Amino acid sequence: MTIADSPLPTTSPDVGPLLKQYREVFVPAAVDYLERRISANELRERWKPHYYGTFHQYDVTVERAWREQSGSTGLLESGGPPADPRHETPLAHFPVSVAYNNLDRLIEVLAVELGDQTVDKTRLRERTVDFAHVIDSLDALMASLDN
Repeated sequence: MTIADSPLPTTSPDVGPLLKQYREVFVPAAVDYLERRISANELRERWKPHYYGTFHQYDVTVERAWREQSGSTGLLESGGPPADPRHETPLAHFPVSVAYNNLDRLIEVLAVELGDQTVDKTRLRERTVDFAHVIDSLDALMASLDN
């Protein structure tokens, strides 16, 4: 049994609770980080409960919706997904999962580079721009999927 086989209340992805918690919990932490009020390690500490909690539940629901609508067993399949209107919902939500995982990776990179230092100590300013852009774009993406 995989995590996607475990019981969840719904198999239709609902980005609303994820977006709400993202805005209430993580966006303020991101602002604190960008305004040098917290370190990269503190940013990571604020991110992890959201990532491993609310996002993880959402991500499993997206995966389950895909499996149910596509007949996938969860094994690697060759080629892209077939063009079928039944797949519209999970395919619309996959970009959120990808963006979250990329953001998690970026936060890990920032924590490794900076540790207990703040963003102004970075050697690569592009990471700061990337971080701010991802925060804003992820919010817009989730808002576009919120019914």
